[in-house]
Parts: sequence; C-alpha cells; structure tokens
Amino acid sequence: MDSRRQTRSWYLLGRLYDLAFAGMFIGLRRRVAAAVERDGLYPWLDVCCGTGSQLRGHVPVVRVPDIVVCGLDKNLGMVRYAAARAPGLPFVCGDAGHLPFKNSSFRAVSVSFGLHDKSSDLRRAMMAEARRVLAPGGRFIAVDFENPWSARSRAGALAVRAVERLAGGDHYRNGREFLSRGGLRAFLRENGFVEVSRRDIATGSISVVVASPYSSCERGPLRGGQTYLLQQKVGLTPS
Repeated sequence: MDSRRQTRSWYLLGRLYDLAFAGMFIGLRRRVAAAVERDGLYPWLDVCCGTGSQLRGHVPVVRVPDIVVCGLDKNLGMVRYAAARAPGLPFVCGDAGHLPFKNSSFRAVSVSFGLHDKSSDLRRAMMAEARRVLAPGGRFIAVDFENPWSARSRAGALAVRAVERLAGGDHYRNGREFLSRGGLRAFLRENGFVEVSRRDIATGSISVVVASPYSSCERGPLRGGQTYLLQQKVGLTPS
C-alpha cells in the first residue's frame, strides 16, 4: 500500500468515528474542558484521546506560557488523524498503562469512555499511572458509565447496553464487569480517588467526575513510549 492509500485509510477511520460520535459527545467534551479551565489545570493530558476531539479547538480562557494540552492514544492511526485535524497540538502514541511522561507532569488527566472497556488489570495500571503523572493538587477527570439511578437512566442504560453489545468480545465483557463492580463511582473509590465534583447524566447513565488522589503516592520510575508529537514541556521521554 503506497503512502497516499495509507493516509486515506487512517483518515477515513478517524473521520467515520468523528461523524458517529463527535456530535453526540459535544456536551460531555465541554464539561470536561470547563472543569480544566475553571481551575486552570494545565498542563492537561487527555488519555485514550482517539480522534483528539476533546482537545481539538480547545482555547484556554487565559493564555500563559505554561498552558499545554496533550493527547495520548495507543492507536497510531488515530494519533495521526488527531494531529492532522489539530495542527500544532501535541499527540503521542503510547500505552495508557505505561505513560511515557515524568512524574508530576500534569495538573489534569482526563479519560472519556476509556475505562469500562479495558480489562481490570489495565484499568488499575491506568489509574496508577494517572496518579504518578499528576502533580500535587492535580485532578483526574473521568467520563464513563454508572449503574442506573432513575427510570430515565435505566432507559439510557438499556440503549447503551445494546450499542456495547455490538462492540462484542472483550469490550462488552469488560464493560459488564465494570458495571457489576459498581461503575465509575466504585471504580474511583477502589483505586484511591475521592470525588471533588460530579455531574450525572441520565441519558446514557453517564457521569462526569472530577476526582483527586486520596494522598500522594510513591512515585514510580519513568516509563518509555513511542512518540508521535509532543512539546518538551510535559517531559516526554522519546523511545
């Protein structure tokens, strides 16, 4: 496959993903961005960033030299698409369970719908890495599914389950296991994070949660990773 056809293939996949979900998630994206902007939580890392729609077009209210946003995803095609759609923004191809950043590099780490579909071991690794790269006073911002709490959220949960079933395989099984253990609320608590604020959205049985580590943890060693594009300010260690 020549380079032109390769470009078309990864761009088409990202474009289709955006067409399917960008409009649906626009309100959630705004809530996450607002949580970061409100407290000036920069630098900001968006994990499992996919097409980069969370960061694309993000313009901080106050522009200062230390304001940096960065996206990370394991799928190189998605990272290439994200970088193509948002020239100048840093995106990295790397593993959320082995983040290629120095300790205490970010004041905010966000992940949207990137927890429920992972294995329990990978989820735990992701949270340990989020804690490691968060600076003192930093916040973890998560968007994911909860067990329903009302008639409307039960209807939303049924719709979500139908869509998740289409994904099938490990995605669906991991999602069911995530909810059986108590959903996002229980997951954050089990992994040593306390909620600072939350917004429950019955449509889809979804919550947007801002959380903080219970206490500082022992910082682990610096990890490696594959770089696509990143500014030096966030301390990327190139492979």
